[in-house]
Amino acid sequence: MNLCDINPFMRYAELQPSVMSCAPLSCSYDYRLFYIIGGEAKLILTDRAIPLSSGMLIYFRPATPYYFDGDVKIIVLNFDMTRNHTDQQKPLPPSKNRKSFKKELVIENDPPRELEQLIVVEKSFAIEEKMQECLLHHCYPTPLSDAITSAIIKEILCHVAQNTIKKKTELPEIVQRITLYIQKNHEKQLSNWEISNEFGYHSYYLNRLFKKSTGITLHQAVLQEKIRIAKKLLKETALPIHDVAAAVGFSDNSQFCAAFRKQTGLPPSEYRKEKDTSLNNE
Repeated sequence: MNLCDINPFMRYAELQPSVMSCAPLSCSYDYRLFYIIGGEAKLILTDRAIPLSSGMLIYFRPATPYYFDGDVKIIVLNFDMTRNHTDQQKPLPPSKNRKSFKKELVIENDPPRELEQLIVVEKSFAIEEKMQECLLHHCYPTPLSDAITSAIIKEILCHVAQNTIKKKTELPEIVQRITLYIQKNHEKQLSNWEISNEFGYHSYYLNRLFKKSTGITLHQAVLQEKIRIAKKLLKETALPIHDVAAAVGFSDNSQFCAAFRKQTGLPPSEYRKEKDTSLNNE
């Protein structure tokens, strides 16, 4: 999916005046935007804690484990990227813990490339008015509320994506070269050692540098690129799934299916069916 093709559907909006610590880590079943109005708290993720400040905008994909530690006032928007599931009007409440999370209940989880990661954008004060407008339309809907909130959310997501693009242009040259190398060699079974050897660095150092610059490890970057190409092949070709797996460097079909489902929330066969259904409905 390209960013220009998204057509958001807002499921829910809420002003939460006081969100206290709510450990353990929970997961949502839809996309979410959080705007921090004020308070003192941290966003706790599986691998780090992010201090929150006024004007901070946070974008979540479904199935992202998190909780807030502290007391914070926020506006929350729950939404889909498409109009494919508007028959399901209400969002599912997030799971109370990771063990009770059911992946099969995720509504959709196939965002544009610019929005594949959790993204935090600081000093997004201009977004507060837009979030408040979505909240107002949720509480007092009109015949035009759906169209208006869809347009607003798309604008907010473009703001988030623009911040990501800006950060990518500021990446160290070596990280940009590695990213290009991974893109050009997605069909290979690239290991950290092979990538590091290609660029003449120790694998531990290069992996640490890459993660510091991008937020993900070399292994995660390789896997994301393979899945990105696999989605394109599933959408645009009739290749059997085992051939798609081989084309992106998986020698084991079951490993490919497991990795694909972990990234997208769907097995390859279901992903292809969903795409076919979407095309037929257009």
